[in-house]
Amino acid sequence: WKEHKHFCMPLTDAVDDSIEKLRPLLKNKNRIDDKELHCMFCLEGGTSEDPLFHSGCGCRPDSGMSIGHIKCFQEFARASFADEKKREDSADCGVNKCSNCSRQRFGIIPFEMNLILWKLYDPDCLTRKNVQGIDNKRAFFMRNSLLCLDYALSEIDLDSAHNDLILYCRLRILYLTKNVRKQIQLNECIRIQQEIQEDVDIGKILIGIKKYQAAIDFNRRNYEKLLLNITRYPRLKQKSHHVVYNYARSLFEAFQASLQKSDVGNDPPYHYLEEAERLMREEILANRDNIGMYVDNTLLLCCILKCQRKFAEANQ
Repeated sequence: WKEHKHFCMPLTDAVDDSIEKLRPLLKNKNRIDDKELHCMFCLEGGTSEDPLFHSGCGCRPDSGMSIGHIKCFQEFARASFADEKKREDSADCGVNKCSNCSRQRFGIIPFEMNLILWKLYDPDCLTRKNVQGIDNKRAFFMRNSLLCLDYALSEIDLDSAHNDLILYCRLRILYLTKNVRKQIQLNECIRIQQEIQEDVDIGKILIGIKKYQAAIDFNRRNYEKLLLNITRYPRLKQKSHHVVYNYARSLFEAFQASLQKSDVGNDPPYHYLEEAERLMREEILANRDNIGMYVDNTLLLCCILKCQRKFAEANQ
């Protein structure tokens, strides 16, 4: 009960607790102590009280395009939010991607920038009693606020003892995001696209908290939704990798978990592996041109093949 109560605390408290636990973990990474380097914004060096951090992108620290003080990157987030075009282009106003190398930032820098955006969009997004009937602009800002908060908490430290707390917190934020999105007037294609992405994120979290049967059911429904709409809306193909990978991974993880239960008469669900293998083989053929997707798909397929004792195929 104590553990359950911890996960079900009021959402505002859960968010504050998650931020408090995550911030010091992230601050231990990507810190720059080289006295010769300086902030890309103010051109000052780092100090023990105000150190420099690498933004987590692909740029080298000495490139002059990737390191800075947290407060300077926070000001950059505020300036990006003030740019109406950046707000229209993406919920994160473009701050999560490096403009120099085009790689995603990760670590303490995007964590702090997204927390700034969360408050700028809608500081009361977690405490509204009822989202029914709010106007389109307010719903849009509230949804973006929740997305930025989720982006921040997705910088989770995988070695942390607080993983489950943060994942449950994110799960509640994402379900609130879904409710808010329903208040926004969108064309059918964009609505389905956003719905599928929300469900991709929820499906990943269900796997992360080891709710494997729920993850299978949830990810299967998302996969079926994709198949139902992809012919009518070809742009949904860009979501295909994440949807299929989630579904296959939930099947694989459920099989792995079943091996830990060695009760007599409980055979492992090998049909999960057969379905996961089919999904991954099709996905690999569909995404050979994207090296990142190809690597992810191939690694998961190899794990599936090894569980089926198809070692020669896995090796190949």
